[in-house]
Amino acid sequence: MKAVRSTVLYGMLAISIGVLWNTALQTPCSRVVKYDIGEFDERFGITKELFLAQIEHAEQPWETVAQRELFQYVPGSDFMVNLIWSDEQERLYEGNTLQNQLDTKQERIDTVQTRYQSAVSRYERSVREYEARLNAYEADVSYWNAQGGAPEGTYQELQVESSALESKASEVNRLLAQVNAIAEENNERVEEYNEGVATYNDLFSQAHEFDAGNTDGTEINVYSYDGNQELQTLLIHEFGHVLGIDHVDDPASVMYYLLNDENHDGVLSDVDITALTERCRL
Repeated sequence: MKAVRSTVLYGMLAISIGVLWNTALQTPCSRVVKYDIGEFDERFGITKELFLAQIEHAEQPWETVAQRELFQYVPGSDFMVNLIWSDEQERLYEGNTLQNQLDTKQERIDTVQTRYQSAVSRYERSVREYEARLNAYEADVSYWNAQGGAPEGTYQELQVESSALESKASEVNRLLAQVNAIAEENNERVEEYNEGVATYNDLFSQAHEFDAGNTDGTEINVYSYDGNQELQTLLIHEFGHVLGIDHVDDPASVMYYLLNDENHDGVLSDVDITALTERCRL
């Protein structure tokens, strides 16, 4: 009986050691994170089906490197991916409205500048015509004065031309006034546009922290995003945190703490891949 008891105890010891060994070998990539869609605010203007497609697409960069399934959509799972409306998203919508207003103002500026170029062309053409006729008139007057005077018929013709030149000069001045008026209108519109750009730039920057979403290990919360590509990158970033990857120092990396032009496309950098490899001991 004692031999049997000893055997059982050794067997239990072996099982305990095996459990500890397996636990030591566990990594974030050793299990599949099963998730469901939790809170879903329709004010984002995206369907739940498209949101799920974006989530599933965000899994792929990490799974491709790990060469295994890391995440899986399973309705009823405890881990939730939530889409939660926030003041930040409201601000983004206001920013989009402001951007549309700036686009409209730019179109109006383009229209005014086209009018300006046309007015300048008409003015310059009128000036050339006036100067050519004025030079010809003055040459004729000088010639006939040198001759002691012009015949009556020629004199009358010169008088008619003098009146025509006065009318032409008035036309030149009128066209110049148009040019100046359009230039002033253009300057006012450009100033208004620049003020709008300054306001927009004060509100929004090209690079901002990945604070539009977060994960605490039990859920991913998406609070705001500007377009599908930014949503995609945000989800990839948050999935990285689910795997236990911290922020990295490389601005071109998805796991950098800022979303910027270098990592906006959501492509894993070598630094991201190294972080996953080390974290999961691949």
